[in-house]
Amino acid sequence: MDNHSLENQKGHGGETHGQGNLVQILIDGRYAMLPKGRYLVSDLKQKLGVPADYELDRVEHGEFIPLADTDYIEIHEKELFVSHVRRGGAS
Repeated sequence: MDNHSLENQKGHGGETHGQGNLVQILIDGRYAMLPKGRYLVSDLKQKLGVPADYELDRVEHGEFIPLADTDYIEIHEKELFVSHVRRGGAS
């Protein structure tokens, strides 16, 4: 494959999803299938049906890792995510 063909497969911002194999992930206790690849977190939330004003956390080894909407994330097989209402500041 030449570089021009590879560039045509990439989305805005270097996203590379949509060209790989489908992988299964778990989001909020339900399974979803996505093409393996790199996603902008805000786009991933939309694809997974997570409200835009919610936070999305990746769960790794029992630890919740918050993801900013402007971050990019690489999706692989059997990942676990949890969405929740954004935590507010001091009250």
